[in-house]
Amino acid sequence: MYMLKSACRVYLPRLRCDTCGNPFQVGTRTEYLPLTGLLTRSGRRSRPRLCTSCDAAALAADREADLFALQQHRDRVTGALQRLHEKAKPVDYAKLSYVQSCLLYAALVAANVGQDDLVILPLVSQTEPLTPTVELSDGIYTRLYADGLLLPALSSYPHALSLNEETGVVTLGVRTGTWTLADDSTRRSSDEILSVLFQRLEHPEPQAAKELWYLVAEDECRRYFVSQCERYRFIHPGIYSSKVAATFRDYLDRCSIGQMWNIIYYAIKNLAALAQEGTYTRQHIYNMIPGSIRRYADYRLAKDEPIRPWRRPSPGTESWITSVLLDKVLKGGDISFETLRGQDVVEYVERMLGSLSDAPRM
Repeated sequence: MYMLKSACRVYLPRLRCDTCGNPFQVGTRTEYLPLTGLLTRSGRRSRPRLCTSCDAAALAADREADLFALQQHRDRVTGALQRLHEKAKPVDYAKLSYVQSCLLYAALVAANVGQDDLVILPLVSQTEPLTPTVELSDGIYTRLYADGLLLPALSSYPHALSLNEETGVVTLGVRTGTWTLADDSTRRSSDEILSVLFQRLEHPEPQAAKELWYLVAEDECRRYFVSQCERYRFIHPGIYSSKVAATFRDYLDRCSIGQMWNIIYYAIKNLAALAQEGTYTRQHIYNMIPGSIRRYADYRLAKDEPIRPWRRPSPGTESWITSVLLDKVLKGGDISFETLRGQDVVEYVERMLGSLSDAPRM
């Protein structure tokens, strides 16, 4: 009985395929029910009626058309990338500004660029952190790209690229795209470029060192602030607000990075105690964060007592840009992290340069 039922087919002469003209045939009620709707809407249907074989053929044609369109898009993206590389101007890496040299050097060593290897892996694939937070890493790569020092690699994964069809401008995902160094005007290899940048960092400029210090110091405070908030389960997408960032910038003038960590630690700890008491809601606690950091910093500074700085992170957890700044630019190591304040950076670098110039040459 089952074999007979499965072998039976019902032909619907009033409902025919719009492509081949053959009548529809069904074997089950499940196949028949959707067709009854086609019968009642046959006069105002929005898509053609297709039999099984014609529907399969149309689906295969659509897939081929999609693949063809995707290949065309890839070809246009590749062409735009090639034009971008052709228009890019060669760079003399020995004539970069001090800030550019520092940022590029940190980016290359963090990406572990090897000999004659000018391709930089995507940020998501790099094992060592370039900066304390991913936001600063994205900002550094965006800045180096805007300065013409980094270009989207021709080998970039297609999904990491987007093309504006009207303007022909290619946009590369900062974290997912593959990068390459711009051509050197004197045809230096990657090792030679690294050596040039390394030697450039030996002669810091006071104002450039100050700019780098504030860039790294604020990001280090941001990383520590977020870690302390996560410790007490203060989890909110906008917890690091513009008010918190402005607070860090204001007090980094008079505090070192290690001292700001001390202030952040006790300010967040006190807020966590209030949250545990249940006196305030979580949202109220989040709104109190910038003011609490300011109040605690003012209290500590007004007492005119030294603020005990927190210690510098270990080399295994520290970002490359922090290591380059403290050890290579400022040459102070842990002391630069624990005691150097933002308002003293220029004077510190000038004094360091004076001592280097006065040192006897061998």
